[in-house]
Amino acid sequence: MGSEFIHGIAWFLFLVAICAIKAKAISVDVVKFGAKGDGKTDDTKAFTQAWAQACSERQNNRYVIPKGTYIVGPVDFAGPCKAKTIHFKVDGTVQSSKKQSVTGGAHRNAWISFTQVNNLFISGDGIFDGQGFEGNCTQAKQCEQPPLNLIFALVKDSHIQGITSNNSVGGHIGIYRSINVTVEDVDIGIKGGEGILIEKSTNINIINTDIKILHDNCVTILDGNTGINIEKMTCSQGNGLGVSVLGNTGKEEPVKGVTVRNCTFSHTEGAIRIQSSAASNANIAISNLVFEDIIFDYLQNMAIILDQEHCPSKQCQTTNPSKVKVENVSFKNIRGTSVDPRIVILECGTAPDACKDIRFIDLRVIVEGDDRLETQFRCKNVKPAVAGHVDPAACSTQAVA
Repeated sequence: MGSEFIHGIAWFLFLVAICAIKAKAISVDVVKFGAKGDGKTDDTKAFTQAWAQACSERQNNRYVIPKGTYIVGPVDFAGPCKAKTIHFKVDGTVQSSKKQSVTGGAHRNAWISFTQVNNLFISGDGIFDGQGFEGNCTQAKQCEQPPLNLIFALVKDSHIQGITSNNSVGGHIGIYRSINVTVEDVDIGIKGGEGILIEKSTNINIINTDIKILHDNCVTILDGNTGINIEKMTCSQGNGLGVSVLGNTGKEEPVKGVTVRNCTFSHTEGAIRIQSSAASNANIAISNLVFEDIIFDYLQNMAIILDQEHCPSKQCQTTNPSKVKVENVSFKNIRGTSVDPRIVILECGTAPDACKDIRFIDLRVIVEGDDRLETQFRCKNVKPAVAGHVDPAACSTQAVA
């Protein structure tokens, strides 16, 4: 009798253990919270209620958006969460409501934002469709700064994979004050402003991402960023990639460590731009940049620009030179074609060592369409080091150490 009792207790404890293991992860389906997914009903409430549960449970949780078309107004998936991890699975199409204006997110206006969430994994073949925000938003006061489709603010140790972002007005993906975030196998395109905007963040990876933008940058790297890695990106039709410190407040933060490798720029208005505002008072540096194994395919404008005197309005106060330095920048194994003969334009400021350690190793870009046009490599206040085959001929013949 005693042994049977002990056996029964052991079996009971085993069942409890099995249940405990299963309880370690919960699956929260937006449909179970009332989402219709019929392309007509406003499912915002169901999305927010489902998130409240996924965020509050102390397990490894799943937030599920099954196939269907879900109309959703502005949503902030906010933390901090009690969940150890959240797998945000998107298989359906999430569309913005054209009748609903957009409220401000954690940093910029956003349609969908994730704020103060750690260990977030977003996956699936679903679509975030901003629908161009053709309704009230473009007239609303809070939309003077056009909204992004997705913003990740104060997010840590997270991964965004496989999703698609379409039809934005102000841009597609924003990453702000975040750490250890990877964007992988993501498609961005059709309408929209900037593809990916990164600001004041650390250890951000953009991998194997296809970006089709009509009127803005595929990727914009603003001030305060450290450790940005971009690999196997295809940028089509937009303005290419920009590393920019454009403020004049004197409070801008340095940019350090940007690597762009194995990327293709196709039919873009230029490809790589490094910019700082004329007469900037920020005593900082844009440093440790690597551009390697890059293909230019039929570029429509200047391919590589370094501009320390950026002044779009042409009305900048330039009595004092910009204090922003650009240093330790390497361009290696860059090849392709361009319609514009101005392949490299380096315009550095007049401050001492405004630009230093600028290197070109193996560059070959030819002009398509007019054999009479000679390719150009212009320099102002800088002598870049060159090595290997550089065509067009650089403005310096100094060897790379």
